[in-house]
Amino acid sequence: MSGLLSSDYALPEGGNGGLYAKFQPGENRFRILGQPVVGYIYWNGKTPVRVKSASEAPSGEKPKHFWQLPVWMDNDIKLLDCDKQSVLKDLFRLDKSADWGNLLEYDIIVSRDGQNMDTTYTTNPCPKAPLPDNAKEAWTAFKDTYDPNAVFEGGQKSTEEEKLPF
Repeated sequence: MSGLLSSDYALPEGGNGGLYAKFQPGENRFRILGQPVVGYIYWNGKTPVRVKSASEAPSGEKPKHFWQLPVWMDNDIKLLDCDKQSVLKDLFRLDKSADWGNLLEYDIIVSRDGQNMDTTYTTNPCPKAPLPDNAKEAWTAFKDTYDPNAVFEGGQKSTEEEKLPF
């Protein structure tokens, strides 16, 4: 008896293959590829709603500031949503630093430790280094279909999502 999957099917290595990334427990290494999209996020039930300014949120809501960053992570282009204020402050500080400067010039490691309300984030820059050639090629191809403002319209569609038959 054969299974549902073809005999030549293999699970892809690394990552979940999706377009979006979030900080996982442990070290999260990434390279920022472009300017962040900045805005505010609040929740409508279990659905996140992203708006360009806090004043667009309904009365009584306290939206959190976020950045959505195009990044090179796990050997793929991802969109990383970050609303962790400690990480945003560290990234801002690094970008303005005379020693570190432009966030596009080095990898960042954000370590996530703990769980739930006891979760902490530590941000560390890596030594400055050129962007790998495969990342440059992937970013060049991705930019052709990337709409930074899609985050405010329900999100960016990935090519994987567009190919799904259901």
